[in-house]
Amino acid sequence: VGDIRHKGMLMGIELVKDKKKKIPINPKKSINKIFFEAGKKHGIYLRTLGNIVMLVPPLAISEEELDLLLNRTIATIKSAQNQII
Repeated sequence: VGDIRHKGMLMGIELVKDKKKKIPINPKKSINKIFFEAGKKHGIYLRTLGNIVMLVPPLAISEEELDLLLNRTIATIKSAQNQII
C-alpha cells in the first residue's frame, strides 16, 4: 500500500510495488477480477480503478460494519498480494 486517500466515506487505497518509490503495481495486469474473486472469499465486493482499490460504503453503515469492511479489505489485499505484483 503506497497511500490511502479519503473524502468523507469514500476511500482509495493505492497499491504499489515499492512503497518508498511509489511504483504502481503492474498496469498491464488487470486486478479487477483478482480483487473481485479474493473479496468474495472474504464476504465483500471491491472495486478497482487501475492500481486503486475503492471503498464506497453506505452512509448508514454502523461502526461495527465499517470495522468489518476494513478488516476484510485488509485480508483481501494480503491474500491477493502475490497475484498482483
